[in-house]
Amino acid sequence: MGKAKPIEIITPPNVLKAKLGGPLSIGSSDAIERAEKALKNLSCEFDNWLDEEIGRVEAAWANARSLTDRETQLSEVFGASHDLKGLATTYGYPLITRYADSLCKLLATEESRAIAPVQLIEAHIHACRIAMRDEIKSNDHAVGVALATELETQVAEHLPADSEHA
Repeated sequence: MGKAKPIEIITPPNVLKAKLGGPLSIGSSDAIERAEKALKNLSCEFDNWLDEEIGRVEAAWANARSLTDRETQLSEVFGASHDLKGLATTYGYPLITRYADSLCKLLATEESRAIAPVQLIEAHIHACRIAMRDEIKSNDHAVGVALATELETQVAEHLPADSEHA
């Protein structure tokens, strides 16, 4: 073997302090306050972003509607629904998170995608759109909760007994 090359260690600069506006002391609520303020400033965009996420689910379903390749097409609906599930509560719509979670469970596995009823998939997607349209933001909304419970019940009835959930 030839000569060993010297090792150079490069330590990137820590820019976190600068991004947060300076150093923070341990136990300081300053970072949390800044994050909450930033989130509040962005909140006016939440409905637009949620609309885009629901639109992604709707587009994936429009592409999957023919079900010529059920596994691939419904995997795309699952992916878009999974993203929606992760974002809806942040955007102020916890019931949409619940609807998207239920849809994810329905489409979580190859086996469950093979038997997922078209009407049940559509019911989940419509529930998301209607909750946004009608600005149903409360986990206490009687009709919204009843719908979520019914969707979850229907999904449980259609899932294979040994299936795993998303």
